[in-house]
Amino acid sequence: MSFSAYRSTAFSVFVLICSLLCMPARPVYAKTDINLSSVVPGVTIPNQTELEAAVQDKADLNGPIIADSLAMGNITGYPVGKSTIGTFPHFQVGVAMGAGMTNMRYFDDTRPESDNGSLPGITPNPVLIFGVGLGGGFDVIGKYFSLSKAVLDPGLSTDIAKLSDYKLLSMGAKLRYNIVEKKKLLPFIFNFGGVTISLGGDFMYGDIKVTGEYEADFNDITVDYGGGPIPVPVRFDGDYQARVLWGIFSLTTQAVAYFDVFYLFSVYTGFGLTGNFGYFKMEFDGDGVLSSDDPGYVAFRPDGQVGTLLFKSTNKYHPYYAIPTYLIGLELNLWKLKITGETMVNLYNRRDVNATVGVRVQI
Repeated sequence: MSFSAYRSTAFSVFVLICSLLCMPARPVYAKTDINLSSVVPGVTIPNQTELEAAVQDKADLNGPIIADSLAMGNITGYPVGKSTIGTFPHFQVGVAMGAGMTNMRYFDDTRPESDNGSLPGITPNPVLIFGVGLGGGFDVIGKYFSLSKAVLDPGLSTDIAKLSDYKLLSMGAKLRYNIVEKKKLLPFIFNFGGVTISLGGDFMYGDIKVTGEYEADFNDITVDYGGGPIPVPVRFDGDYQARVLWGIFSLTTQAVAYFDVFYLFSVYTGFGLTGNFGYFKMEFDGDGVLSSDDPGYVAFRPDGQVGTLLFKSTNKYHPYYAIPTYLIGLELNLWKLKITGETMVNLYNRRDVNATVGVRVQI
């Protein structure tokens, strides 16, 4: 086999492996049980499994979105704009706030995601950050955070959710190696800060319980109100109790280049690849009223009410098994104080992102 043929074959195998690894989140376990506790007199819903499938579809729409936001949020927490901390005993300490964000098109009224029953996936990840130089171009940086409602009750409440209980844990570490040292190009104006490669592991666990009001639209639900079964649009309005649990471990490798501008600023950019092992589990119980605005049904029942619905849904999802990322960051250097902001984008779909802001002292 010639070298060019070998290279072509190797590239094809590489693309195939990456495509398989980057498959989106899929349900590991998904089930919804429906109980029509009461139906308006003269109305029947012949196919209850049809409604169960519609409710399940809503869970399957949002489950992967949240699972992927967890994966993107888990790898935040390392806002460092320098290629190396230095040799021992040089160190750094500070705080950082990161977040993984998916389905951000929900906030764009011109996009179908804003009105298809999906929700934005936003996973915050606040951490304490620390690090120490090891010498020989090596350093290690880490992060840690743990909190529960017993320690702090933030009293969070929005239009769609109220926090009733939570437990959170986030931790991780990254070993870095400064493979290319810094070089002076234009003194005091623009300098090359070096290239650093790294390997890190991150773990995140959470258990959150929320309550709130839930609204959802289900298209083409078969209803019989005297003239035979016909499909009509149905709307659910009610209350829910939900519990989300997750545990995820991520292994990440990165290569990042750094540049210094007027000493005051450091710009850095690079690529990474993250492997994820974990789950996102969602338990959702709701009860409320089914109604329809179908003209024919409203003529039969002016208030549009179809019946009262109870449902219980339990679902488990995996995030992306692998996420290729592009990273860009900016650091403000105020002598020993560093203020940093960075963001990463999931190159697989070019939509999922995360962002981190950090303040640290590097000595």
